[in-house]
Amino acid sequence: MADWGSAMKRMGRIPFWNLWVLSMTAGVLTGTIWANLLGGELLGQIGYFDGIWGTGRNMDEEERRLLWRYVLGQRLWEAGFGGMVAMTPLAAPGYLLLAFGGGFVLAAIITVFTLEKGVMGIVCWLASVLPHGLCYLGVWAVWTMAVRERQDLRKVKVWLLVGILAAAGSFLEVWINPALADLIL
Repeated sequence: MADWGSAMKRMGRIPFWNLWVLSMTAGVLTGTIWANLLGGELLGQIGYFDGIWGTGRNMDEEERRLLWRYVLGQRLWEAGFGGMVAMTPLAAPGYLLLAFGGGFVLAAIITVFTLEKGVMGIVCWLASVLPHGLCYLGVWAVWTMAVRERQDLRKVKVWLLVGILAAAGSFLEVWINPALADLIL
């Protein structure tokens, strides 16, 4: 009987990464279902993806500089928000919620691309998130690992790394991605 109780205690603690993957998967499934249920209505309301690439190609240098300042501010704010959540006592549940939300948004966007462009939707999505998405993925990986390891986030090195990744991602998003998307598409 004592062996059964200790086995149940060991099973009761599910590792953070397993919960994170479960949250992300639940978000992906929910986002895919939601986007498919609202498919036609969503496409009618969005009409967004073709227009943004056309706009990006036609920006002059001053407009790009203004856009970069805006995107840089947004990404630094998002990274800072992630760091602040990681420093709270509710960091683990907060990051599980962020994983669910991230999976939901990711799946919904990929589904809309696929509904709009068919099989080429995946290529279009990749063209819209690379290479800057890798920098942003790095930001969230740093914060998620810090939450999992329960690290002290008052260290300047971690914040500096996250800031550099967010700044590099915003630069790539505004200055490099439109040219790559033109090349690919």
